[in-house]
Amino acid sequence: FMRATASGQSALLLLDVIDQLDKRSISYAVIGAFAASFHGLVRASLDADAVISIRTSQEGSDLCRDLEGQGFKIERRTGDVDDPIVAVINIQDAFHNRVDLLTGIHGMTQEIFHRVEQVQFMGSSIKIAGLEDFIAMKVFAGSPKDIQDVIGALQVSKEKINRNLLEKLTSQYGSQCLEKLKTLLKEHLLGG
Repeated sequence: FMRATASGQSALLLLDVIDQLDKRSISYAVIGAFAASFHGLVRASLDADAVISIRTSQEGSDLCRDLEGQGFKIERRTGDVDDPIVAVINIQDAFHNRVDLLTGIHGMTQEIFHRVEQVQFMGSSIKIAGLEDFIAMKVFAGSPKDIQDVIGALQVSKEKINRNLLEKLTSQYGSQCLEKLKTLLKEHLLGG
């Protein structure tokens, strides 16, 4: 059954998708606006995002087939050489709610799935990317909105941040990302 009954209910579509990921034992971490709101930053978004761990293309095909079998429209895209995202599975329901499953981000390691925070959301248990992973990914994504999310997360959660872990994770995305993070920490955590 599909939970969503209208547009603007990507959260419900995300729960349907998570049911399929759990059924197939596919590790995932919710990122994007949902993770932002969990980490204390409230902002509107029409879609939901998660990174997933798929070991084989067959595993990805099977997941897509299951989701299509539930009546969802599926589109798979592979990133080109310069794209930081390896591939995306875009899932849409009849109401145009959207969930994007990222099948990897260059620089991200499988350890992200061991650091997720398990939370209750609308009667379901979901896994949200940990604070440090969330910030590191946002620094790497680098758009003005992403940087605003980083600044907000630093301000809202400064006492919770494991700075050594944050710097280690951010450095996995490259030395430029680490430099950008250090600048943001200096500017928004009162001299770090």
